[in-house]
Parts: sequence; structure tokens; C-alpha cells
Amino acid sequence: MNSPAPDEPINPWESSLDTSQAGESNFDGDDYSISFRGNLEFSQISKYFNSTLQIGLVVPLVLISAMIWGAILVVGIGVTGLFVTALMVAVVLWFVLMRYLGSTHARRLLKRRPWLVGPIRGLVSNGRITVWYEDLCIQSTLESFMIHPYRGMICFPDVENTFPWVMVPSSCFFEDQWHDLLASCRRRPPNRTLIVQAAPPNAWECELSTQRSFTLGNRTRALDWRPSSGLFFLVLVLGVWTSFFPVVMGIAQQRAWVPLLVVAVWVLAEVARFTFAHWQVHREYSDPNRMAYRQESLGDQQQFQWFNTEQIVFSDPLHWVLCPARYVQGVKIRNSWIEFRIGEEPIFFHREGFADEASWQAACKDALTISQGLKKPL
Repeated sequence: MNSPAPDEPINPWESSLDTSQAGESNFDGDDYSISFRGNLEFSQISKYFNSTLQIGLVVPLVLISAMIWGAILVVGIGVTGLFVTALMVAVVLWFVLMRYLGSTHARRLLKRRPWLVGPIRGLVSNGRITVWYEDLCIQSTLESFMIHPYRGMICFPDVENTFPWVMVPSSCFFEDQWHDLLASCRRRPPNRTLIVQAAPPNAWECELSTQRSFTLGNRTRALDWRPSSGLFFLVLVLGVWTSFFPVVMGIAQQRAWVPLLVVAVWVLAEVARFTFAHWQVHREYSDPNRMAYRQESLGDQQQFQWFNTEQIVFSDPLHWVLCPARYVQGVKIRNSWIEFRIGEEPIFFHREGFADEASWQAACKDALTISQGLKKPL
């Protein structure tokens, strides 16, 4: 995979468009629909993420700082100072190359999103974009912050994301189509409802309201014994406030007990959170006649997901993904949810969203089949 020539524009349609005429277009914003087709190569991803300016500014600054600190540490602690300085320089340069060198970042990205390189086809239509990477499909709403006109790339969720789910180069469009697409985003057409891929007869559906899905997502962290960062910062702030009380009351010697009190309160709060989450699940599913399956109204915003042994569909209000089972990196089956790891991100199918106990048990069996087919189960 050779890099493009230095004089080759990163966006073939950028240089031919006069900036002063950028707003002029014959495009009708009320009805815009165009199909596209093309190919995304490793060299294009490398060039998109390559930040020569940042590397050129940061590396000299690191080397100058290393010389200054090296001289100071040599005077202070002798030869050991050189080893400490060299180690810190190596760490900083490694971070810079991982973050700003395009080819390095492209390799990291493709470990997470291996489907990105290769043929692409899709459709842009009135605020929606549907992209096919062979047999993986992603549909999302289309906003102006997802398009980088100069670098000629459409990215989901946005152009600043270091690990996007979608990358569509401008070379997939004809020049007039690309300019019409930019015009459509400037006019900001209303978002249309996403059209989720229908579930086949052998799939297991999971339907929840968006708010309920968010609530259950928070519960899974407690059920998996993962501490809450929000609760930690809340207790920390309360601890800082509490540390001033002994001074105000004239018993400053008692301030030594404040850190211990903060730790004790945080531990008790986390234990209470874990215990309450496990009690909720026991209450909802211990009685076979009162199990919590789709009890709440789905409302206008709902999360519709399904999977079988061949495909998985997961979604949120802004996008959905149809993913072949071969891209699954790991599977967890718990008492109240099934978790698939795709693209290094967890995808949850909550037990409450299934139709009944029989559907849940069958879904667990298919999830286990997918897990057994993995090279490295989670």
C-alpha cells in the first residue's frame, strides 16, 4: 500500500471549487438522494490522520526540553539522570507517533475497525447516510460536523473522532454530487427517522425505550462490579468541603480523619450500589410469573436490536449497525444481559428487552454459539 504522491490533493474535489462560490448550487434541499460507490485504501486513512505540522512542532520542543532537563538531572543525580531523561523522551515520542503519525494510527484503527479498508457503496438521502462495507452496513443521521471538506472525508460520529465507525472518501462521489452534499448539510434538512434492518425469522429481538436502555446500561456497571466515576467525584467534592469544618470549628487537629472518612463513605456507597443492583435483578427475575420483559412503554424513541448466529444489529437514536458475527471480538453472557464486543466497544442486549423467557434462553444459546466460534473468547 503505497502512499499517494505528495502533490496529489487529499480531496480531489476541493481544489477545483472556488471558495467564493462555495454556497452556490442548483441543489434542491427538499429532495436530495444520491448513491455512491468507491474504495477506501490504507494510504487514504494514513493521509487523513497524518499530522505533519503537529509532529514538526512537538518533536523539536521535546528534544529541547530533554536537553534542558537532562543537564539539570545530570548535575543533581549523575548518570541516572540521563537514563531518566531518555526514558521520558522515549515515552513522549512514542505517544506522539501513535497519535499523530498517520500510518501508525491507521494500523491501530484497522485493528478496531477492520471493515473500513476495501470497497464501499451506499446512499445519502435527506439527512441520512447508509454505508455498506461488503456485508457490514451502517446507517446514521448526516450532519455537517461529520464532513471534512478539505480532507475529503465523511466520518461517523464526527471528523475529530480518532476511531470512527464510518469513513467515506469524497472520491466515492462525482464532483457535482460532492458539492451538492455539502450544500445539503449547509441547509440543514430535518433529520429523518432511521430505517432499521428488519429482523429475519431466526433472530432474537431486543426492544427498549432509549431512556430505559440508558438506565440498564448504568446498572450493568454495578452488576459487573465496576466503580462509578461520578459517585467517586461526588464523594471527593463532599470530602473537600468537609475538610474545612474542623478549621471553622477550631478543631484543626481532627482534619487527619477526613481522608479516612471520605474513603469509608465511598466504599459504603459503592457496596450499596452493587447490592441494590443485584437485588433489583433478583426481584425482577426470581419469580417465573412476574419476570420483567418489555413492561414499560417504548415511547417515540426506542432502541431496536436483534441478532442470530450470523448477524448482529445494534443501534441508538443516531445510528444502527448490521454486523456479521465474524467481527465479534468477545461475548459475555450474564444473568440480565448479553454483551458483544465489536470494534473494541461493548454492545448490550438487555434481558428486559426480549419478548419472554423462552426468547431470552434461546438468545443466550445463540450467543454461546457465537462465543464458541471465537478464537479468543472474552
